[in-house]
Amino acid sequence: MQSKNYLFLIIFLAFLKIGFAQDERVLSKAAYAEKIYLQFDRENYAAGSTIWFKALVINAVDHKPSKRSGVLHVDLIGPEKQIINQKLVKIVDGSGHNHFEIPKKMPAGLYKIRAYTRWNRNFDDDFIFSKYFRIFPNLPKEENVIQNINIVDREGKFFLEAFFYPKELDSLQKRKILVGLDFNAAKQDSIEIKENDGKYKLSYKLEDKPDFVGIRMLTENGFTSGKTISLDESKIDLQILPESGILLSGSTNFLGIKALDFKGEGIYTEGVILNEKEDTVTRFKTNKLGMGVAVLNPKSSEKYIAKITNIDGNTSVYQLPEVSKKGSIISARRTGDRISLIASTTQNVDSLIIRASFRGVQLFDIVGPVKDGKFYTALPSKGFPNGIVCFTLIDKDEQPVAERLYYNDLGKEPLSIEVTTNKDEYTSREKTMLNIQVRDSTGKPVDAELSILALAQDPLGSNQKKRNSILPFFYLSSELRGKIENPGLYFNRDDNYRLRDLDALLLTQGWRNYKYDTTRIHFNYPEEPVLAIDGKVNSTIFNKPKENVELSFMALGDEPVVQTFQTDSLGRFIFNIDFLEEETREIVIQSKKGGNKRNFDIQIRDPLKLPVVFEKRLTIEKPDSVYTEIVNYEQRQQQKQFSYELAEGVTQLDEVVLEAYKMTEERQKTADLAGKPDVVIDGKKIQEKEKDWSFGLYSVLMFNFPDDIRIQRDIQEPGGDLQAKVLGGGGTTILMMDGKVVNNLNYPLIPNIPPSEVKSVEIIRFAKHFNRLYQQAYPFVSPMEIPPTGDVISIYTHGKKGIFGAQKPKGILRTTIKGYSPEKEFYQPNYANKERLESEEPDLRSVVFWEPQVKLENGETSQISFYNPDNVEVVLVVVEVITPNGKIGYHEISYPVKQRNVDAAN
Repeated sequence: MQSKNYLFLIIFLAFLKIGFAQDERVLSKAAYAEKIYLQFDRENYAAGSTIWFKALVINAVDHKPSKRSGVLHVDLIGPEKQIINQKLVKIVDGSGHNHFEIPKKMPAGLYKIRAYTRWNRNFDDDFIFSKYFRIFPNLPKEENVIQNINIVDREGKFFLEAFFYPKELDSLQKRKILVGLDFNAAKQDSIEIKENDGKYKLSYKLEDKPDFVGIRMLTENGFTSGKTISLDESKIDLQILPESGILLSGSTNFLGIKALDFKGEGIYTEGVILNEKEDTVTRFKTNKLGMGVAVLNPKSSEKYIAKITNIDGNTSVYQLPEVSKKGSIISARRTGDRISLIASTTQNVDSLIIRASFRGVQLFDIVGPVKDGKFYTALPSKGFPNGIVCFTLIDKDEQPVAERLYYNDLGKEPLSIEVTTNKDEYTSREKTMLNIQVRDSTGKPVDAELSILALAQDPLGSNQKKRNSILPFFYLSSELRGKIENPGLYFNRDDNYRLRDLDALLLTQGWRNYKYDTTRIHFNYPEEPVLAIDGKVNSTIFNKPKENVELSFMALGDEPVVQTFQTDSLGRFIFNIDFLEEETREIVIQSKKGGNKRNFDIQIRDPLKLPVVFEKRLTIEKPDSVYTEIVNYEQRQQQKQFSYELAEGVTQLDEVVLEAYKMTEERQKTADLAGKPDVVIDGKKIQEKEKDWSFGLYSVLMFNFPDDIRIQRDIQEPGGDLQAKVLGGGGTTILMMDGKVVNNLNYPLIPNIPPSEVKSVEIIRFAKHFNRLYQQAYPFVSPMEIPPTGDVISIYTHGKKGIFGAQKPKGILRTTIKGYSPEKEFYQPNYANKERLESEEPDLRSVVFWEPQVKLENGETSQISFYNPDNVEVVLVVVEVITPNGKIGYHEISYPVKQRNVDAAN
């Protein structure tokens, strides 16, 4: 085992050096990146539901499954930038899948999921996958706490005004509230407001008029409410973007036009471009996504403006960039089956070079003569790959001076996906059978991996053509920075204007937003082909690395795993834990030298924390009509389910009923402060689970109760203390002991409390008054930095003395480590059973079927079957495909479903 781990260390250290034999054709560091794609079962979720996702990790340059990464890190992030849950997904042949459970108590609002590999941290945020989505209550809920938000002009000075009704949330509210303000996500402030004549009114003087403001209210008893609103819904942000970054006099210039509304989403507009004499020199209008193209022949002596009429009838004026007398530009146009390129320059040269590249790799250079400052050429489009091609104009010093992105569409998909059903029409609870085969462009069956998703067409399918599915993601979104609105529309071959709109998109996104820009090729993060832990051993006195220290590693459990290792000259070690197919595992690492136990400092290297970014503008209220339709639909279905359960005598409880729960004085204090517990772990059970190797309370809890509590090191500080986190809760955990909140400075004393001192450990998810509790645990925190929701671990001890009895072991590290997150099977009812078929319990699935990983091999046809629910009229089936050689495909079909005649069936 030792030699095996030593070889593993050699490979790992080689990765740390990241020595690549760089191909001279590679122009961009990003050519070595991985693209990460998560396919979700829907766009938005009800509290209490499950987020299902499939993950693909492929090479950026050729779309083949990546061999660099076998571990995918996936985070669920709340609106206050708190990480609520984390998953480690095992990636095999570039593919994996998992899920997030959304607790019923999860507050409604905007959330984010991000996914990354350790290797992709070499490329900043460019190749970190992220998706925003909304969580809505599973049953309708009215909340009208913040009202009448306005900008008021008082003699030329602007004030933000709003009224607050905190008693809607907190019936015990008495005197004052705290209000936090976030302007344009750039400036923050807080203000205390006292009640006046029964009202809480905000009147805040503004230095300037912001586009939007986030308002968050905090009551005296810790209740919170917030919203983000636009302060000028009629305002249009018009961006005018020259094709090559400059307006060049004496040449025909194409301008990308981009119009955005108050939420940063595209909006139709039309306008004119005027010269200094206010003569109209050209007109423009955008498509429904706010993008268009204008043509201008500017003069160097002129200045130009664009003028549009806003939706409120007022006109707005925007300055165009200054006209340059000197420079170079390049233009690309589709001409039949050819790509026409026009380069213009003011340089005194007799030839120009146009370099064609694809995903950061050089294809070829075109050298051509210059006549009257211009170089024309046309190339067959079939000579280029399908996707975004970059044309770069190179000057005589081999420096790029202008660039143009062009989408090369070859006119057909690389894969043909055939999906057939065994019937044209089905009834509810009847089995649907699908046959699926994938062929290449020549009609030959190919090996592939599929995901199959079946949805209720109404309403979940209405967004399907717009969403960022596998084709638009890998060919478009993954290669451009910035938001692309409704990316699926560009791949709808039924739209006659999609190529025109694609060209407008690339003009407005601009080559400055291309992810394959020229960057120095250097890597700071190693690959992660398998799950491993690594660290170093230091002497305790001089803190120097210790060479040739013998380490024994034991992963505890029903089937313990033992490994040994000897540190290298820098005191480093590594252990392969790719076998860890569970959320957490207790481990012990012990040091020896010369056969004797030694008091060395053993440290596990913690990964650097990835900063959390949350786009506040996206939280602006006014979700679209489709979102509202989905929410209403899901809530109606939940109400039907609730009505059925009520009629059948099924009782739904917000809290777990705890039998034989003795309400002591300390427990009553905790209940008053935080609420009643959801889980109670009796101290006797904790003592029964204690082993010889146990080192304290945390070791017993995490090894035996992994569904409720996770133990992890403080990721903000390498070598930090062990921390406890409640699973399935609000995202942030604080500790209480014997009815009192524990100050965070005393948290390091808790892990080693002897289990014999513990009466019980109790878990309170989504604790009430959490703001107030958090302030007691972290007394120096800013009130506006307090997480809106959180959980409590409450510990009760014999004699209230356990917190001070901890002893840190020497020469041994006992902790828990995170393994792969367990997968969960999608629930699928089976109506082959007659009793189940005739059951009156409603089947109200809107996600009808989900199978994320189906393998097609040796030209086989895949056969998939599932039962239809009661509540749909049309089922939409979505199939996404990737092949081992990097071909990507998408296909959808739909079929009608009639409601089953129950009387006839009986």
